[in-house]
Amino acid sequence: MKALLIKDLLTLKGQAKSLLLVLAVWFVISLINGSGLFFTSLSVIYGMLLPLTTLSVDEKSRVEGYMMTMPVTRAELALSRYALGILGLLALGVLGVGASLVIGDSLKEALGASIACFCIAVLLLGVTLPLVYKFGTDKARVISIVIYMATFLAVGFIASRFGIELDDLGGAFFLLPFLSLAVLAVSAAGSLRIYGKKEF
Repeated sequence: MKALLIKDLLTLKGQAKSLLLVLAVWFVISLINGSGLFFTSLSVIYGMLLPLTTLSVDEKSRVEGYMMTMPVTRAELALSRYALGILGLLALGVLGVGASLVIGDSLKEALGASIACFCIAVLLLGVTLPLVYKFGTDKARVISIVIYMATFLAVGFIASRFGIELDDLGGAFFLLPFLSLAVLAVSAAGSLRIYGKKEF
């Protein structure tokens, strides 16, 4: 698993400058707007895309077929992308807290926003990775966008239809970590099954 993570990090190394540039631009915009939540939400969601980037590179280079000849199991390959995603989300979540404090948010606000955004990103990661393993990065990207848009539209419609305000959902946010863990567990199990039958 460690070797697989190092491989993925080396794959992402070439994009480090562009990542830092994007984060710098987001921070300046957030600083101007006085909104730490803006920086935190975008940076954490960006972290969710990191494993998808490495998967896209692996898919185009067809490296996974060669990796099957090495002392690496399919389970390790499948779960390594989850590990990379979680590590990336944690790192950018911590960065989001620091940026929010600099912008002027309280520690409570910064931590709350970072935890909420982290949980939402984990949910999205849990939905996306099995789709990528099943359909490939290109098709999965389209399917994921449709799922996300349908979900947000449905939530927006329900909130509008029943007059639900964001403040009314305060208690529900405490369920986010548990929901994220549940989705992640189901997602990992599904990915292991899909990856176990995948042909290279």
